[in-house]
Amino acid sequence: MTEAEASAGGLPVQRGTMLRAGLLGGAILAVVAAGAWLGEREEVASPLERFQRLGPAGAAAALKAELAQNFPPGTPVTPLLQRLQGLGLACNPPTAERAGWDCGLAFRTEGQRSVLLRASIAVAGDRILGIETAAESRN
Repeated sequence: MTEAEASAGGLPVQRGTMLRAGLLGGAILAVVAAGAWLGEREEVASPLERFQRLGPAGAAAALKAELAQNFPPGTPVTPLLQRLQGLGLACNPPTAERAGWDCGLAFRTEGQRSVLLRASIAVAGDRILGIETAAESRN
C-alpha cells in the first residue's frame, strides 16, 4: 500500500484482488442462474386439484372412496382429520348438537363454479364410526 492510499483510507489489498473477487462472484451467480434455469420443473399438482377436476358429484365420491380405503371404521380419527386438513378442509369438532366432526372447503372448479365439499365423520370417542361426503355447487 502506498502512502497516498493509506492516508486516503484505502483497503490493504493486493493489486487485482477486487477484479478477481468480481469475476468469482459473477461466475457463482452464473452457475446458480444456470442451475435454476436447467432445474426448472413443472409445478406439482396439489392433492385438492384432483378433486377440483372431477366436479361436485365426482369430488364427493372420490373423496369418500379415498377416505374409506385409508381410514376404515374403528381406526383413530386423528390421522383422518390431519388428511382432511392437509387437503385444505377446515374441521369443526363435535358439539352437543352434532355428534361428529364436520369438515368443509369451498373451491372453484375449472368451469369457475363455486363448490362446497363437505365431509362428516361419525365418531365414538376417538374412533371412526362412519364417513359421509357431499358436494354442492353454487353458481
